Amino acid sequence: MEYISPQPKEKSRKLIERDRRLMFSAHTRSDELPLAVDYAKGVRIWDIDGDSYLDFTAGYAVCATGHCNEEIIRAVEEQTRRLIHIGGSDFYYEPQVTLAEKLIEITPGSYDKRIYFGNSGAESLEAALKIARYFTRRPQVISFFDGFHGRTYVGMSLSGSKKVQKAHFSPLIPEVTHTFYPYCYRCPLNLTYPGCIKEEFEGVPLISCVDFLLNTIFKQICDPEDVGAIFVEPIQGAGGYIVPPEEFLLLLSMIAKKWGIILVMDEIQSGLGRTGKWFASDHFGVEPDIVCIAKALGAGLPISATVGRADLMDAAVDKRAWVKGSHGSTFGGNPVACAAGIKTLELLEGGVMENAGSVGSFIMERLKEIKEKHRIIGEVRGKGLMIGIELVKDKKTKERFPENLTGDGKGIKEVVIGSCFKKGLFVLGCGRDTIRFSPPLVLREEEAEEGLSIFESAIEEIEGLVG
Repeated sequence: MEYISPQPKEKSRKLIERDRRLMFSAHTRSDELPLAVDYAKGVRIWDIDGDSYLDFTAGYAVCATGHCNEEIIRAVEEQTRRLIHIGGSDFYYEPQVTLAEKLIEITPGSYDKRIYFGNSGAESLEAALKIARYFTRRPQVISFFDGFHGRTYVGMSLSGSKKVQKAHFSPLIPEVTHTFYPYCYRCPLNLTYPGCIKEEFEGVPLISCVDFLLNTIFKQICDPEDVGAIFVEPIQGAGGYIVPPEEFLLLLSMIAKKWGIILVMDEIQSGLGRTGKWFASDHFGVEPDIVCIAKALGAGLPISATVGRADLMDAAVDKRAWVKGSHGSTFGGNPVACAAGIKTLELLEGGVMENAGSVGSFIMERLKEIKEKHRIIGEVRGKGLMIGIELVKDKKTKERFPENLTGDGKGIKEVVIGSCFKKGLFVLGCGRDTIRFSPPLVLREEEAEEGLSIFESAIEEIEGLVG
């Protein structure tokens, strides 16, 4: 098909050219999003040429309370006048303790908890793996195909989404085994939910992808007695915004309890109100042993949290837990980032999270209507304002578009992203051919309708071009 990528205006073009002479080449920037940002406010972004865009990305689900939220700015400014840095691994200060108290209150699990603060989602996962291996003394780890957990060595090793994230970096962290995530729209076992349920495990209907873990992985690849942790996204993010059936996480919880395995929920993208609840796992009634949190926590400032059972993280509670000096961070729990986190949680609880649920439901209903009118939308899925739209060449057969759809090698996902950008809507992709909607959680219905109109207009144009 014929397609021309968005062409940046003069100021943006010059800045992009300067950037390319200076910055590393492994970043994931794209010709479809030549965005040179000047400033952003609420749900809109302005580039340095003066053009504005409705933002359905929130900086990869980070700016949950909206860009440059005035209450966040005030909280950060006040904290910078009192204390910018001292070192949370060695000293004590109010913002770190206050944020820890609130996170322990809202994370799933009625048990006593402890918390570790880092600077990024990847650091949160690094800490979780160290906790699990230290406590259990078990080497094996289970993770999932299509999962994404970052680009550090632990993150790469746990991820199962794209080969480019691992190529030429081996050896990776040893003893990580990947298994199937229930991607029901494209079942890896060529089955259909709920017809794939054959029996029960610990009283829970056993779906076939988890049966594969139990009766293939655990019998042929690794003994469950050697498995220290299961790492899972309750809703897969970069893998395609994939929502599992309700049995999935409960089954993992039952498996973890049966064999003394630590269940780690990666809520880095799905947590903190994105799905209309504090955490995506809340939708499924599951209490993980460890929750990894980042992205939205600092409203744009770098901070992450690893929240887990007290016995796993505190040697005073259980002598198997890691001891003083086993882990730490110079910048983790930074006072300014903690102040942003405290205010973020306050805003989420004060109505922003509820808004995510209601506006998310509105978008889902509208997308279902749009899906019925357009042949290249195969599935709409998600919870709250974590929504994925999978694009297909043939809706009936689910046939994919060719990876090289355009003359210069662009796929359908890139074409839709670029077409939306030209019209003033900023969206991102995920999975092979899925468009993700992850706007700031303060998005209003009228702004949602504006974005949906642009999105549908782009789909209509593309359908005319692909024939």
